Amino acid sequence: MGVLKRVIAATVTATIIMTSMCGLTAYGEDKTMDIIIDGSKANTSENKLYRGAGMVSANNSSRLLLDYKAENPEAYWEILNHIFSAEGIGVNHLKLEMGADINSSSGTEPTVKRTEDEKADATRGAGYQLAADAKTINPDLTLDMLFWSEPLWVTNAEDVNAARYKWYKESLDAAYETYGIKFDYVSAVRNERAYDAKWIKYLSKSLKAEKDCPYDYSQIKIVGGDEVCSWNIAEEMAYDKELLDAIDVIGSHYTSWSSDTAKKLAAENGKELWFSEACAPMSYAQGTYRFDDSGSGMNDINGLLDIANRIITMYPGGYMTLYEYQPVVAAYYDGVTYCQKQLITANTPWSGYYYLDGGYYMSLHFSQFIKKGWAFVDDACYGDGVAGGDGHAIVDAQYSYITATDTNTDDYSTVITNTTSEPITYNITVKNLDKASSSVYVWETRGPEGGQWNENYFRNVDTITPTEKDGAYTYSVTVKPYSLVTLSTIERNQEDYQFEEGESEVLQLPYTDDFEYSDYEEGYLASRGYAPRYTTDQGGAFEVCNVDGNNLLTQMITPEIKAEEWGGTPDPTTNFGDDRWYNYSMSADVILTSSDTPAENYAGIGARYNLGSAGASGYRFVIYENGDWSLNKYRSVLGKGTLDGFDSSAVHNLKLTVVDNKITAVIDGNTAAEITDNFPISAGRAALYSSYNKNSFDNVKVEPVENTETYIRRYDNTDLAFNYSGSWTHNTMDSFRNYKRTVSDGEEGAEFTFDFTGTGFALTGVNKNDVSIEVELDGEVADTNYNVKTQNFRSAYYFKSDLENKEHTVRVKVLSGTLSIDSAQITGAYAHNNDSTEKAVEKTSKAGKKRSILPIAAGAAAVAAAAAAAVVIRKKRKKN
Repeated sequence: MGVLKRVIAATVTATIIMTSMCGLTAYGEDKTMDIIIDGSKANTSENKLYRGAGMVSANNSSRLLLDYKAENPEAYWEILNHIFSAEGIGVNHLKLEMGADINSSSGTEPTVKRTEDEKADATRGAGYQLAADAKTINPDLTLDMLFWSEPLWVTNAEDVNAARYKWYKESLDAAYETYGIKFDYVSAVRNERAYDAKWIKYLSKSLKAEKDCPYDYSQIKIVGGDEVCSWNIAEEMAYDKELLDAIDVIGSHYTSWSSDTAKKLAAENGKELWFSEACAPMSYAQGTYRFDDSGSGMNDINGLLDIANRIITMYPGGYMTLYEYQPVVAAYYDGVTYCQKQLITANTPWSGYYYLDGGYYMSLHFSQFIKKGWAFVDDACYGDGVAGGDGHAIVDAQYSYITATDTNTDDYSTVITNTTSEPITYNITVKNLDKASSSVYVWETRGPEGGQWNENYFRNVDTITPTEKDGAYTYSVTVKPYSLVTLSTIERNQEDYQFEEGESEVLQLPYTDDFEYSDYEEGYLASRGYAPRYTTDQGGAFEVCNVDGNNLLTQMITPEIKAEEWGGTPDPTTNFGDDRWYNYSMSADVILTSSDTPAENYAGIGARYNLGSAGASGYRFVIYENGDWSLNKYRSVLGKGTLDGFDSSAVHNLKLTVVDNKITAVIDGNTAAEITDNFPISAGRAALYSSYNKNSFDNVKVEPVENTETYIRRYDNTDLAFNYSGSWTHNTMDSFRNYKRTVSDGEEGAEFTFDFTGTGFALTGVNKNDVSIEVELDGEVADTNYNVKTQNFRSAYYFKSDLENKEHTVRVKVLSGTLSIDSAQITGAYAHNNDSTEKAVEKTSKAGKKRSILPIAAGAAAVAAAAAAAVVIRKKRKKN
């Protein structure tokens, strides 16, 4: 691979050089390539046929789909059709996390068995229910499951293998009993951790010998590996026949290249090789096309073209046939670890709105023209990129393409990327295929030309008629710089892929939750494992429990059952609501359980929660069993004290009110603290906090504050609202802690302006050193020599409120230091909090409306019930 790359690089500016590998001819400066698509070289080995796209549902990523299903079932089924149907991205393999109630990166997945004696409950989490519903859309969908961590009763067992097998088997049993779903695969290795060969053999033997099962578990295949960029398990399989026989599929994460040994096992032993966890695009193409190195919004590391190159390279680089996106859909709130990483965004279930991001269009280039079971055409698949960037990316690629054919019809398709600044002309020769003479449809995705970011996404730009020559058929196509192209004999209707952009409605305040859900149909809570509405857990497990006829939200995980960490889990935290909530009060009744450590046992509430990975995000107000209380900003203490005569057995009401930069904490009607924060946290959701004790909550209320602006609109620093002059560095692929993963840094003398309509604004960004700025508002200097101090991600370093609700222009000049700008939030952009319109009332209370849910049923009945609710993709998404 490396030698060929050097040869090609030399030919770009030199004379013609020929190379026999992959049928390529590299020419001079015009960058011309030959591809020979020879049907006789279609690789029909069963383990090397195209498996297509997979989806990893794990780490809390699917949680809010439960709420889409309950609140807006039409949108839910549209999303699932976009994911699993042949008209969408055609995911045909779904891998679920076997949860352990620990944070496995972007949130927690609950376990089906917290204790050995507990009956397995497959309704916990979104995964098993999602699998059942997906199977109604794609009955051929294959299912897999993998663990990041395991229940502590497994880890601590005398015979860990026997205990772990019990967990696996009862999970399989419960999934079938509850939803009628059968698993085709189980992954044996703990995700991205060292493999245990003895356990893999034990699992394989036990499944093959299993008699007490609802379907033939001996037919379940074993996936081994799940390492990061390595194939160590293949080396052991090469000399351990028992391990070799136990494993059917070898997978690895975040690499498009396998090892020589893995390839040998594929060639000689029929093992399948999978890209078993892989990136979805992380870039914010909507804004960054103005600032990335290509002007396309597609060419960043981890951007759309990089991900397409990883898919293209996995077969010629590693004989891999399946690309498993993690995740496909971001059905969790913004700000969690690794967020801004998805094909589809679905995190406002109250509105039913979802968003088809750039990765969705990219995936269509594969799913609409290459189907599961097609054969790769050897010598017509190639990628010359190398690993680089963050170690997972493919960089320095010039020539990158794959070709596959349907051996039943002789249709064929070629997907090509161009990540260079010059066009590349491909001369295509097709032979030994019945469709060699057929019309070829050219579909293209590239950056905008003055219109919307996606104006040139997935467009049918040409139809080519090949020319006969020497018994073969030839044609040429020029692939533009920084673009993705599919050539195919398969015809598709352009109108089917025109999707309108809209905007989600704000979740109106007041918002209340007493966890009774009396306006929902019976079975609502049971259908979702007793998870409360709109919540996503970052630590612990929050479930609704009935106590003496009253529903309480209880944190269920205690130290006695807490699983071993996979990465790191904050203290129990759940959060809910709208990222655009700004000035509001959050209150709840808190019931502390009795414990042996009253100085450590706490429960509380939070506001402006916007960084899930932190756990302690936003403003947090908690009380302890011993009467202590604490008010925090992130992990910093703003105020603390002790309540005299505190009765820990009583119900206590906590209230936290945040208005601009004023924070007020109240306990049982008495003010505990009033704080002014000069660098306030930007808008965010409400939250509930607990120690690892079974503390409970009731009567949650999130209410607007009279005569303040309740909601904000947020703009990324790459959005069109911003204009820059002077010396700026625009990082369009940064930390997930930054909004949309972007940040812009300006040196002394640099300026930016932005225009908005509203009553106030706030600027966020992490400035590591003291910076001095001048701020001009509507042509008048508002502040000069303003000192911007170090603060946290998503905190405001400058804000103004109580402005006239009209159009404004802000100019910021860097006087000294280096200024970072992440985002701007605007108040007054939405209806005022006292809006009493019919629409606001309907969105708040939905009074008298029963929410229908799909019943839980055993076996085939569950599938039939779900199928009855399925709808096809609505081609033009309605604006909300």
